[in-house]
Amino acid sequence: MPTTSTSLYPAESDLLAVTELPTWIDRNFLRMDPYAFNSTEGNLFPEFVLDAAQAFDVDPNGIYCIGSGAIGLSLNPTNVQLGHLKAFAGTSDLDVAVISQFHFDQAWRDLRVLAHTAYTPSTSNSLRDKLDHQRSRLFDGAIVANKLMARLTFGAQWHPHRLRLQLEWCDRLNLRGHVNLWIYRDYWSVRSYVAEGIQKCMEKLRSFDDDSV
Repeated sequence: MPTTSTSLYPAESDLLAVTELPTWIDRNFLRMDPYAFNSTEGNLFPEFVLDAAQAFDVDPNGIYCIGSGAIGLSLNPTNVQLGHLKAFAGTSDLDVAVISQFHFDQAWRDLRVLAHTAYTPSTSNSLRDKLDHQRSRLFDGAIVANKLMARLTFGAQWHPHRLRLQLEWCDRLNLRGHVNLWIYRDYWSVRSYVAEGIQKCMEKLRSFDDDSV
């Protein structure tokens, strides 16, 4: 678990006060040393980035920590509990954004064929559910890699590396969650995804305050 003071990271009150959200995300979310990677050795994210970039054959400048591991608070609106954002914990997952136009385009082609009944008429209900969930994220420019890894052209290469990163880095950071991979086409898509989560969380927090008056 992180050893650095949480005072270095945004609090709920900071999020509620944000006016220029894209600029705030650049400065205080995506460009920050991720909360989950703080340790007695310092922040280990640069080392993780190099490890992951080599494993997935992508540019290290395109790897970001998103989710609760970024700032210590979950920005998933379904995790708002009793009017507060859920804090990062030892059982939390590490959500990693991988920006790669090459891999995004390849995955999109794979999923387009997979979703077409003319090509895959016997698709299982479980797979259909995963594809339906993926469709809801395509407009955001995101591929939920974990759920469909086995169906992607590069899945056989990425899957063992994801498992290794999960095993080694969760152990090193004293975590018991998973490493989830999200493939994005560009930086704009990552920032938009984060912005959407913040906006929905803030709406829920403000509605809770209104109900409690």
